[in-house]
Amino acid sequence: MKLHRQDASAVLVALIAGLGLCVPLLAGELALFDPAMLPGTSCQVAIEKVHPTQFAVGYREVSQRAANIARHGPKRLEIYEEEHLALLVVGPGGEPYLVDGHHLCLAMLKAGRGTTVEARVVANWRDLPVAEFWNKMRDSKYVYPYDNQGRGPLEVEKLPKKVTELTDDPYRSLAWAVRNRGGFQKTTASFAEFQWANFFRNRIEIGRKEKDFEKAVKAALKISHAAEAKNLPGYTPKAGTPNTPE
Repeated sequence: MKLHRQDASAVLVALIAGLGLCVPLLAGELALFDPAMLPGTSCQVAIEKVHPTQFAVGYREVSQRAANIARHGPKRLEIYEEEHLALLVVGPGGEPYLVDGHHLCLAMLKAGRGTTVEARVVANWRDLPVAEFWNKMRDSKYVYPYDNQGRGPLEVEKLPKKVTELTDDPYRSLAWAVRNRGGFQKTTASFAEFQWANFFRNRIEIGRKEKDFEKAVKAALKISHAAEAKNLPGYTPKAGTPNTPE
């Protein structure tokens, strides 16, 4: 039986965890996460082992992305993972900290498409004292210490220990939906969607019904091109081309 890359890696993770063995990967497979990995190295990492660097995600976005992922065949899923690499920082004690890809990790779990995710190491600060590590994380904008209502900054010691402990911020889902419909452009700016979420949070109400969310999206699209939003990352004065949902 031929195993998909992610399935094969999941088997190896289980072997290593259960037997304490160092098992070599098959040719062409990504290496499993190792604390000694240098920046730029790609790997497979167990989702349950990564530490979040934010308090919340948009559950609606997670659900929609999970539905899309569930429809992917093995080859398309490999391509999808390569196009949406999670990003890691190796912290004190060799622990992997997830600095991008929180929604992806939860969507993969929700879709039942494996327990590992492809990731790239962007920094290795495992030898730093804890306080200095978090200072570098803040300076590099690798941590977002605000809760699901935009309150903070909070102490990093209160961050969730696992991605499955992340809480829901409906306005983060709203920002994602608005970007998908061309309300603002995708950008590499740190936590861009959270910045837009906070912009919408103080201006638009999201009701509890399904139709209320759609109503909120339409309202958010109208103000996303307003002059008061011009300093937000990805701002455009005119509506852009809708994006294919991730």
